[in-house]
Amino acid sequence: MVQSLARGIEILSIIQERGSATIVEVASVLGVDKSTVSRLMATLMHYDMVSIDPVSKKYRLGFRNLYLSEGVKKNFNVAIVARPYLYKICDDTKESVHLAAMGNRKMYIVDQVRSQREYNLSAQIGMIEAWHCSAVGKCVLAYKPPSFIEDIFRDYDFEHYTSNTITTYQNLEKELKKIREQGYALDDEERTLGVRCLAVPVFNYSGNVSCCIGISAPKEQITEATIKKYTLCMKKYGSQISKELGYGLYRS
Repeated sequence: MVQSLARGIEILSIIQERGSATIVEVASVLGVDKSTVSRLMATLMHYDMVSIDPVSKKYRLGFRNLYLSEGVKKNFNVAIVARPYLYKICDDTKESVHLAAMGNRKMYIVDQVRSQREYNLSAQIGMIEAWHCSAVGKCVLAYKPPSFIEDIFRDYDFEHYTSNTITTYQNLEKELKKIREQGYALDDEERTLGVRCLAVPVFNYSGNVSCCIGISAPKEQITEATIKKYTLCMKKYGSQISKELGYGLYRS
């Protein structure tokens, strides 16, 4: 490990955590001489990694960090990260698994792995899922702020598909509360009779949920016993996807 590079990264982390810091403060945290920190700061300033407040003389993160972070986000594809875990869920449950993500205020199926079961109820990539009666739609909604939910349903048509379809905003609110409490969503024949679906959330680096993992199967296959088994598996790998997306990395 290159010591000077490691210390430079540590300096950036210290400044990020504190918002700003003086050379004396950084030296104290690192346990090194002020002259060492001063030299490292000069290099970081040269590359716009830090800047100095002319009044307080404290160092803060420079704009180069913003530029680099945008590059990370632009090149980060959640489907690429999630795909190996979709296969693991499929292997463990023997069910078809799909990944759904929000785009333009709608829920889309963006990836799927098909099981070898005879019925093979797999979702189609590109399919739009309804907010009120799909496991993936309800799952994402459950973790959105009230203002977002109210905006979505201001002029929303609660289309009636089966006798189990949620058709009022009040009942949907109760359902979303239940989803947050149990950590997964269930579509109990709400869109198609004879079919049940499960979904668990995937969190991104900022703690937001804009995508989730789903499973679809005949109602005889998704019973109380298998719901527990499947959701444990889905939560396990959903948590690993979230971790790879940066969730929890800098959260206390």
